Amino acid sequence: MLALGGLASWLALEHLVTPWLTVPMHVTAMFGMFVVVHECAHHAAGRLTWFNDVTGRLAMPFVSAFGSFPAARHLHLQQHRQNAGGHLTPWNLRGPRWQLPLRWMVTDLWHVWAYLKQTADRPQLEVAEALGVLVLVPGMLAAVIGTGHGWQLVVVYLLPQRLALGLTGWWSDWFPRRQPIDALSYHRVHSRYPNLPFYRYPQARRADGTPSPATPPPPACPDVFHPLPVSSVRPLTDCAVEVGFTVPPQLREEFRFTPGQHVVLRAVLDGELVARSYAISSSPSDPELRVAVKQVPEGRMSTYATTGLRPGDRVEVLPPSGQFTVGPSRTGKHVVAIAAGVGIAPLLPMLSHTLADSSRSRVTLLYINRCGADTLFADELGALVRRFEGRLRVDHFRTDERDPDLRPLRPARPFDSIASALAICFERYHPGGLDPGRLRSLLDCRLHPAKVDEWLVCAPPEVADPLREVLTEHHVPAATVHSERFCTAATG
Repeated sequence: MLALGGLASWLALEHLVTPWLTVPMHVTAMFGMFVVVHECAHHAAGRLTWFNDVTGRLAMPFVSAFGSFPAARHLHLQQHRQNAGGHLTPWNLRGPRWQLPLRWMVTDLWHVWAYLKQTADRPQLEVAEALGVLVLVPGMLAAVIGTGHGWQLVVVYLLPQRLALGLTGWWSDWFPRRQPIDALSYHRVHSRYPNLPFYRYPQARRADGTPSPATPPPPACPDVFHPLPVSSVRPLTDCAVEVGFTVPPQLREEFRFTPGQHVVLRAVLDGELVARSYAISSSPSDPELRVAVKQVPEGRMSTYATTGLRPGDRVEVLPPSGQFTVGPSRTGKHVVAIAAGVGIAPLLPMLSHTLADSSRSRVTLLYINRCGADTLFADELGALVRRFEGRLRVDHFRTDERDPDLRPLRPARPFDSIASALAICFERYHPGGLDPGRLRSLLDCRLHPAKVDEWLVCAPPEVADPLREVLTEHHVPAATVHSERFCTAATG
């Protein structure tokens, strides 16, 4: 697009061809730069945040002389979140038919006005950049006109830009409204998968056009406990176990579950009927139904499960329930999960299922523990990291900075140290917990909200609540954040 625009500018400025030829060439180039800005706004031009930011800023002057890239990105993503029409711009759809082309050609001015009304709620640096562009670029254009090159500026820049905006408004807003609801078009794919790069749209269209077998919903969960035999009790840490249950054939349909759900265990302890909920840590395809139980101070059920339960015992179990689940994706998605302690239990099968469901899905796990000895399912996580070859990245946060995992042994040979430093590692260890400041840094860098499709949070309230507030501050859509709370008080 830059080459085409440069060629058209040279031909126009040297008066080698008529503007009737160079203007359409400029319009085509500027429309292509709009595609670049759009991809960068969705963080789809590349995986690196800085690359999308820089590329979007460089392409933005070709699209509009008045708008900044961060402001345009905010407004466009806001339309995706709030409007029933997905990415459609309201300004481009209102008014009589004869007026619409004129509206399309000045849609950037409407965006500037819409952004200025929101500046009180936007970051100061973003607002400063928007105001700076609004003053600097028109000032430069006025200076060019003042030097006597106004006609060249109109032919090379101003007129093609207005026409390109008109073409963009027609293509992005008017045309989608005239298509059938079930049309397998670019616009439908973009509404469903806004963060998908445009070059993968044909694959998404083919996937949407292929009917998939209907998956029966999990059966309704009657409020009936069933005595299930304990098949295994596996220690996970000094104070946590994984309890496996054998589900008889006649109850398998009733105990069918979706990764992320939980069951309720009930037993008579000290003459009193005690019932507690525990997350399912097994996968739906596993022969056993397993739950992870961590002992809490004065917790009667957790103490019984971790110290008194043996294979062959029977425990009353309520069939699976819960809405803490993650949906399938044919085209792949990026899921970020935040877990603390035993909060990894429901996330482990969810993440494994997400990665197995689509070869294009990626998962980032932020896992908070005191130390390695307190980390549940450490071996299973390491196996998943190796199995999915870089599509799963695990960041361990250890609040005990004396943890040996934070200080790996120095290799005996110098070349081993160099090889270790250069190796790509998808499981890393960080001293300290995951506080709001650390999460903000991640959101400003590799976990930018535009590149994450779903968030999963499973942690105690004192950990989860501040982190959810940070997600809200960064305008992460509430519909993409799924959370499950658990308590560590003496109710376990």
